[in-house]
Amino acid sequence: MIAPERLEQIKKTLIGVAILSAVFLALIVGAWNSVFHYVGPNEMLVVISKSGDDLAEGQLLAQPGQKGPLELVLGEGRHFITPILYEVERRRTIVIPPLKVGVRISLTGTPLPPGRILAGEGERGTRRNLLPPGRHRLNPYAFTVEIRDATVVPPGYVGFVTNLVGTDPGADAKRGKGGIRFVKEGEKGILENVLQPGIYYLNPYAKNVRIVEVGLNQVSFLGRDQIRFPSKDAFDIRLDSTVEWELEPSHVARVLNEFGSTKEIEEKVLIAQSRSIGRLEGSRYGAKEFLLGSGREEIQRNFTEKLVTICKGKGISVHSAYIRAIRIPEKLLVPIREAFVAVEKERTAKVQQETLKSAAILEREQRTIEQARQEVRFQTEALVLEIAAGASKEVGQIEAETRRLEAEQQREIARLDAQTTELLGRANADVVGWIGDARAGLFKLKVDAFKGDSAAFARYAFAEALPKDLQIRLVQTGEGTFWTDLNTAGGGGLLKLWAKQQHDRQQTRKRK
Repeated sequence: MIAPERLEQIKKTLIGVAILSAVFLALIVGAWNSVFHYVGPNEMLVVISKSGDDLAEGQLLAQPGQKGPLELVLGEGRHFITPILYEVERRRTIVIPPLKVGVRISLTGTPLPPGRILAGEGERGTRRNLLPPGRHRLNPYAFTVEIRDATVVPPGYVGFVTNLVGTDPGADAKRGKGGIRFVKEGEKGILENVLQPGIYYLNPYAKNVRIVEVGLNQVSFLGRDQIRFPSKDAFDIRLDSTVEWELEPSHVARVLNEFGSTKEIEEKVLIAQSRSIGRLEGSRYGAKEFLLGSGREEIQRNFTEKLVTICKGKGISVHSAYIRAIRIPEKLLVPIREAFVAVEKERTAKVQQETLKSAAILEREQRTIEQARQEVRFQTEALVLEIAAGASKEVGQIEAETRRLEAEQQREIARLDAQTTELLGRANADVVGWIGDARAGLFKLKVDAFKGDSAAFARYAFAEALPKDLQIRLVQTGEGTFWTDLNTAGGGGLLKLWAKQQHDRQQTRKRK
């Protein structure tokens, strides 16, 4: 048994060992973490040198042998770094979301020359190349990043592009209508080609893109915006009109460069030209001409044709210019309307009279048709009865004739049957006679062949009557004659056959 003093000493020893082990383990973990650095996802490690020469004035990143932040950053994983020579900073990676771009601003490099906006490699300032959507590791001591929207051109729109940087356009630059100069890629100015619907990752410091709608647009002249003008006879006329127009993609650059925006296009071109054409064309007609219809058709045609022609020359397509209503002063409209109403009432009365006459004629014709229909019905019924009676009579005659013909045929059939029976009887008798004569002749020929020797003929007849498969057996018996034992030897059948032939000959002689 261990003494209590010994037990207490062992307990203190174990506690001391445990404390020393924990301290040793903590030192090991601390040393491990100070040497091996783990970089997780979406992180990067900036390494800073503690020793070396100081950085030059304006220098931000250290080169080998200098003290300060190193240019290269470390990505995900575990890295061995000597804590005596280096220290580290843990930073988040730069994340560019979808439909965004990252504009890099370099903090190091040579200054840009005067007039330059975008920097190239090794220059300080805004870089031309962008960071696309995704994760990027950039040294925070070397770059800052601006996150800007990507250029999205939705369906029904185009992108009007202006180059903000580049060389000045040459003297041979293409010129559009109106003297507008279009530049090429790499030159500063307006590009003739527009961006079609889609997503574009463009540097906002290099290109300016205006999103312009190219679908159908509509301008209406209603209410207070009506087109007003005096008629040829000095009456105040007002037009309600609607103009549908479209800016074609191939003309976007020229039109926007000339007028500025869609609203300005409507104000400076469509509205101004519509009012001008409406006044000029409308003042050529009197107020009554608008009401009677001839003036309405002409002003509609001239208004549309002239507006389409003028806008086409400015790069704008007008699809329709419809005059919805022509407002005439009430004091002129009332008497003209009353005159028209009177004329229409007179026309209506005439039409009503004609309608009543037509109704009477129609009633008379309907009665005539009904009478004719009844006559046809009665005639049809009588004709049906007549046809039915005639058909019944013909059916009776046909039945009687059929019965008569049937009786005659039955009588003829009976006569033919009697003749047939008589002929068959005669034929059978003739056949029997002919057979007997043939047999008698045959018998006579046979007798003549034996020259009257009846015994020879009898033997011949006996031999002729023997069966072809006849077998004769000689059986030795006791006392007696051959004929006595013929039945036993198989000759009983032969005797019977010979007796039958003799009987048949007798019968034949009797018939003769």
